[in-house]
Amino acid sequence: MPSLGESVTEATVGSWQKKVGDTVVAGESLGSVYTDKAEVEIEAPVSGVLREIVVGENETAKVGDTLAVIGPPEASSRSGE
Repeated sequence: MPSLGESVTEATVGSWQKKVGDTVVAGESLGSVYTDKAEVEIEAPVSGVLREIVVGENETAKVGDTLAVIGPPEASSRSGE
């Protein structure tokens, strides 16, 4: 989770706009987190496929924690099968 301000050390995931398997583009909104002071959108840091949601909705994470895993898109065809 990115830094949300000098005094903020944790936030709660409000909602995910993407689900596992969705293609995402760097800068695209993945969802939101909230603190006692604000709600902030979480943007994809890279383009790829959302592989895993590590912190679920209504769960709390600390600044620096991994919220989700984005991996490269898989090849559209597999060889040898």
